[in-house]
Amino acid sequence: MTSERRFEQDLPELLAELAPVRRPDYRDDIVRQTAPMRQRPAWMFPERWLPVSVITTRAVAAPPIRWRIVGLIALLLVALVVGFAALAGSQRHVPAPFGPAANGVVAYEEGGDIFTADPITGVAKAVVTGTQQDLRPNFSDDGTHMVFVRQADGSPITSRLVVARSDGTSPVVVTPNPVSGFDDYGGAALGHYAFSPAGTEIALWSPLRVHGTGEMWIAEADGGGVRRVDTPLDVVEASWLPPDGTKLIVTASTNGGPNGIFALDPRTGQSVTIVAPDPGLDLDLVKVSPDGSRLAYVSADPLGGPSSYRVHVIGVDGRGDVTLPMPSGATFQDAPAWSNDGTRLAITRGYAEHNEDMALAVLPADGSGVGVESRHGLTGCCDTNLQWSPDDSRVLVTPENLEGTMTQQLLLDPSTGEAVTAPWTASNPPAWQRIAP
Repeated sequence: MTSERRFEQDLPELLAELAPVRRPDYRDDIVRQTAPMRQRPAWMFPERWLPVSVITTRAVAAPPIRWRIVGLIALLLVALVVGFAALAGSQRHVPAPFGPAANGVVAYEEGGDIFTADPITGVAKAVVTGTQQDLRPNFSDDGTHMVFVRQADGSPITSRLVVARSDGTSPVVVTPNPVSGFDDYGGAALGHYAFSPAGTEIALWSPLRVHGTGEMWIAEADGGGVRRVDTPLDVVEASWLPPDGTKLIVTASTNGGPNGIFALDPRTGQSVTIVAPDPGLDLDLVKVSPDGSRLAYVSADPLGGPSSYRVHVIGVDGRGDVTLPMPSGATFQDAPAWSNDGTRLAITRGYAEHNEDMALAVLPADGSGVGVESRHGLTGCCDTNLQWSPDDSRVLVTPENLEGTMTQQLLLDPSTGEAVTAPWTASNPPAWQRIAP
């Protein structure tokens, strides 16, 4: 039993001693192929840094998912998304400071109250009412506010400027004293004012020279005060220069001389000449292009009558003055208005010595053509007011007849020259609100 037991125990060792020593035939080939290969550095093996128990435990069993925590995180994410959506919805989007925008409402005066109307349906509602007379609304460039004249008893002597939201709410009187020719603001019945591009200030002026120099003021749109612009220029008309509104483009004279066109700094009163005054020319109806790079203006011979009116386009640096062409048979052109994209001008065009035969035209601002024209007889006077819809699809026309009275507004298609009656009635030129697309 003992010998058998010993033999069984020693058998593996005996077999190993008897077996011949052999190496696999392919060992040398493997060595030759693997010798040039770079081995992984030792630091890449997790076992050199972590206990094997940790590695094997993570590999074998992943931690259980805590569904309560996952659900709580999901609820928090949903709450954040809803909160951001509500915040975005509560903030009103505004259009770009210049260029085409979407069409908002049209604001106008009727019976001493301010109304707004949908330009498509014509549905109107009163937004500013009361016993006082509220006149001539004008929107800020971002469409969020309007400014208008308020007369306590219907008299120009009691005129004040009021700024309100575009829906007529939250009115603020920005000129605490009446704006007339008998007080600190100078000028007769206030009829000239304009929002700055940022909507924070309002320029107001009057051609009546009470103090012997230019009558111009800047009012804070929030009612913070009014300051007079100290300039030797007698200001006839003014427009803010976009995009930053640090300058005003003014038509003005000095010492009762002829008008010139100037870039005026309203803070210092200093000015730069763009078109020099010329005794042989009347200059007026200056309009600034939406991007502030060019001006359109009208020149006329002081003794030549309406037939001498011509529309010009010039750079704000005073260079590149171009007189826009007229078709055969036309006698004058007047009242330019820029499209919001800055490529076209709407004008009035005459075919008689005076205003007996008038038409409207839309032509390239670079002077490359005579443009598209409406039917003749559409308007009877060169003082017709023209303004483009924010999206440039229509031109809003407030015609003035030969008696000097504004008549029913029209909507002109600038591509065809066809005009239709506007679905509202106003005694003064309306204002068209810009809104974000």
